[in-house]
Parts: sequence; structure tokens; C-alpha cells
Amino acid sequence: MAKLFDKFSNNYKTLLDESLHITGFDTDYFATAKIRALARLFPEFCQRPIRFLDFGCGNGSLQNPITKFFPQAAYVGTDLSNEMVQQARDLNNGSGVVFELASEQWRQGAYDVIFVANVFHHIPHTDHLKILKELRSLLTHRGKFILWEHNPWNPFTRKIVKDCIFDKDAVLISPLKLKKLCKMTGFSQMRIVFTTFFPKSLRFMVPLEPWLGWLPLGGQYILVGENPE
Repeated sequence: MAKLFDKFSNNYKTLLDESLHITGFDTDYFATAKIRALARLFPEFCQRPIRFLDFGCGNGSLQNPITKFFPQAAYVGTDLSNEMVQQARDLNNGSGVVFELASEQWRQGAYDVIFVANVFHHIPHTDHLKILKELRSLLTHRGKFILWEHNPWNPFTRKIVKDCIFDKDAVLISPLKLKKLCKMTGFSQMRIVFTTFFPKSLRFMVPLEPWLGWLPLGGQYILVGENPE
């Protein structure tokens, strides 16, 4: 997987934007939309110091939105692709740090929020439980764990994934399966929120999304858990 993302790192955003053309939006829009959704779900974190781990940070596209919506957050990013890590470092605005996945530095200290956005469908399913356990061990007491994933129940999402050059290895995961794995890991207070319902042509309806989180037809879903220990 690392070699795939290293290979296309120089034109990653262009290729990803092409795969998203069916929605009318680009990667910058979706990066901001993700963090705006987190701010809506966790307003208590918006104006206080927190440690925020962006696991599988890619080229660092979430850094600026995180700074905007969580201005006191200490950002830490990590990724398997060294080329992507370098791009994320180049984008860094001084509010955080980015490490290679093999580094032990990002594993030092506990996090109030661990965010994993569109990463687990690239990871072999046999490794999911091990990674979930490690990430939970890095959370503070009552720290939040947030998985953002493609919804396999949405046909448009399946088409986007099929057409995306970076998703050739992707195996989409049902929210119920991921929720079961997170329960096995020991997370509590779990909930699933569906999101990303409307293309750009229906942008005027996007404000309705917070009231549609129960509807399993969104293009993506958010799985939230809490560390009880």
C-alpha cells in the first residue's frame, strides 16, 4: 500500500479530484466537511487544548481545517507512505508535527481525539483488531475515537471507489462490522452517524445532513467510540 501512494504522491490530489467528479466537489471541500462535522459532534473540544492524532494523514489535507475548527489543538499526523508524510510536513503551518508510521514518536503521550479518515478500507481486515487495540491504548480517559469510512451500502460510493486508482486494494467495511470490532476492543458509548448525502448540484440541502445521521444511505459514515479507562 505504501508503494502505491508513494508512486502517485506528486499528483495525488489531481487524481483524487478526478475520481470525485461525480459529486461535483473536490478533496478540499471534503477535508473541510469532515472537520466541520467533528466540530459539530464535539463542540466541547473546539475551544480548549487537546491532542489530536490524524492516523493515516496522507498529504496532510486535514491540518488547515483542524486549525480552523480546533484552534487550540496540538496536531500529530502519521502515515505509512513516506512521500505523503513529506508532503504533509510541507503543508504544515507550524501548529503540529507529522511522523512516519514506523516512528515511535507519534506513539508518545496520550490523545484526546484519534481520527482515522478513509484508512481502514486499505488495511487488511486481519489487522483491524490489532490496530484498534493499539489506538485505544493511546487515548486519554474518555478520549474520543472517530472512524470515518466509505459506506458500502451506497451505490455511488461503490462507483467512486471502483474508479479511484488509489482504491484498487480497497475492501469496504460495513458500519455494523466495524462497530462490532470496536466493541471487542473495549470502546464504549458507541454510535454510528451517516453523512455525505448530497452532491454539489444539491448543495443547498447539505445543512439538512445533521438531521439525517440515522439514515444508512449516506455516502460515508462516522463511527464514534470512547475510551472508558
